[in-house]
Amino acid sequence: MTPLPQNSAAALTQVGLAALQAGDVGAAISHFAGARRLAPADAGLLRSLAMLYRQDRRWAEAWSAAETGLRLYPADVGFAAARAAALGSLLLQQGAAAEAGPWLEQALALHPDWPEMLSQAAEAAYRCGDMPLARARLDRAVTLEPDNRSLRMARATMLLSLGIWQPGLDDYEYRLRPDANPEVIRTGLTAPRWQGEDMGGRCLLVTAEQGIGDQIRFASDLRDLQPLCGKLVVECEARLAPLLARSLPGAVVVASRQERVGQRHVLDYAWLKDHGPVDAWIEIGSLPLRLFARGLPPDRSRV
Repeated sequence: MTPLPQNSAAALTQVGLAALQAGDVGAAISHFAGARRLAPADAGLLRSLAMLYRQDRRWAEAWSAAETGLRLYPADVGFAAARAAALGSLLLQQGAAAEAGPWLEQALALHPDWPEMLSQAAEAAYRCGDMPLARARLDRAVTLEPDNRSLRMARATMLLSLGIWQPGLDDYEYRLRPDANPEVIRTGLTAPRWQGEDMGGRCLLVTAEQGIGDQIRFASDLRDLQPLCGKLVVECEARLAPLLARSLPGAVVVASRQERVGQRHVLDYAWLKDHGPVDAWIEIGSLPLRLFARGLPPDRSRV
């Protein structure tokens, strides 16, 4: 195969695609923009730029690219949908949910099965108090992409805020999918994950996850959990350890030991040898699901 000239639109497009595959959206945008300067009549390059700007949450630039596309190709439905999507997303980002809704719905009228726009239209409807529409939009998005972690988490947030516990808590478990980023690696932890079985007379470890704000949000569930265990060991962010130790007399509270290696959070559990073996463990964010299964619904003021 004859190598492409390094300054050709095709070569820059190939480099842009490689950058996109590597997860570098900014570099992909730069290369596609360069390719379009060399091939300004290529509608596909302009569509790609509109998509990439939107993916990078650069809504104003996405709108501008789509607007240019409509001016050059007025009958192109793809550019019309991209323009409506970008404008709706920009308004939503600026907090103007009522103004964003019609634009997002216009994008969906042109492309009904667009999960990203279904999610944003759901957010706009939720902010405007239209819960049935918000639920319908997110349900449709999840139907189209059932393993999409972001969609599941968005629906979990909405359902839990409405007190719709079981499906909301089930969706919230999607945060633990193996494709979650960054990945969490636990070393020195050999006990099985707690599935809700009786822990009377046994030792349960609650592991830290997410940031200190999330740990504070779920910490109140520890009080409901403690009477269900023979012994409770709690791992948490170091700044939170003194507070939890005072709040949970009888529990063992230990500051987490972790380091970040690339995109991975590596948590070390060598400290467990100083506190005796544990029989099972569970992430702190999964406590509401386990407690709900035992007849203890979450407190809506805390979710």
